Amino acid sequence: MFNRSKIGNGRHISIKSLTKKILLALALVYIIAGAFLYLNQRKFLYRPQPGVLQINEQAIEISVNKIILRGWVVNRNRNDAIIYFGGNAERPEASLEDFKYLFNNHTVYMINYRGYGESDGSPTEKHLCLDAVAIYDHIADDHDHISVIGRSLGSGVAVYLATERDVHRLVLVEPYGCMADIAQSLYPIFPVKLMMTDPYNSAQRVQNITAPTLIIKAENDEVISAESTDDLVTHFSLITPQVETVYNATHNDIQLYPGYHMLLRDFVTGTDE
Repeated sequence: MFNRSKIGNGRHISIKSLTKKILLALALVYIIAGAFLYLNQRKFLYRPQPGVLQINEQAIEISVNKIILRGWVVNRNRNDAIIYFGGNAERPEASLEDFKYLFNNHTVYMINYRGYGESDGSPTEKHLCLDAVAIYDHIADDHDHISVIGRSLGSGVAVYLATERDVHRLVLVEPYGCMADIAQSLYPIFPVKLMMTDPYNSAQRVQNITAPTLIIKAENDEVISAESTDDLVTHFSLITPQVETVYNATHNDIQLYPGYHMLLRDFVTGTDE
């Protein structure tokens, strides 16, 4: 006769052991995936594009602690200037021709981030922000006013610069409240906000901004949520920013809409009240 009690107990032990092994395997996968995200987070955030577009505009080099930043300057020798900070996968020279004619009364500086284009080094939030200040200081004596335009990732750099230097006008295109919050929403099962080394917390910084500010949203932005941009707006305390929407635009094609260019031109070249 079989001992049913022993058979049942053995089956119970087997299921319990299997469950434990599955849980341990899942925990191991979670730890490995989390470590992969942590170690490669900057590869996800910064995505420099290979190659440089062939353009005829004059190149410029700026040295920051032995790191050479390279980019372009158009419409030299104007009294007023614009510094442009692009997105995480953007080649700024792609917008040079548009900016050249939109801002024909401004000298426009488009400097590649560290590790982008022909610039030396590797990008981090700390260095991109310090580089922004260095670029401003490099050109400050040559111009009466300096306005700043930052798009997507560059909006965080522009916000930082506007808290450190006297910015004439500030434009934030497709900006976010905090990059760490966006990353957390993409990977909700991981403690991304604690892991992220470059959080770009613009919502915290804009409280100190006094420059007239324009915020431009893409109606169908699939990268920066409307909630993140709206959160940024609520954190301004010293000014009330002007907020505009480019209808039908997505995150990556907003530059194709004439209304976007008109908003940039009218705000930056507008007269002070």
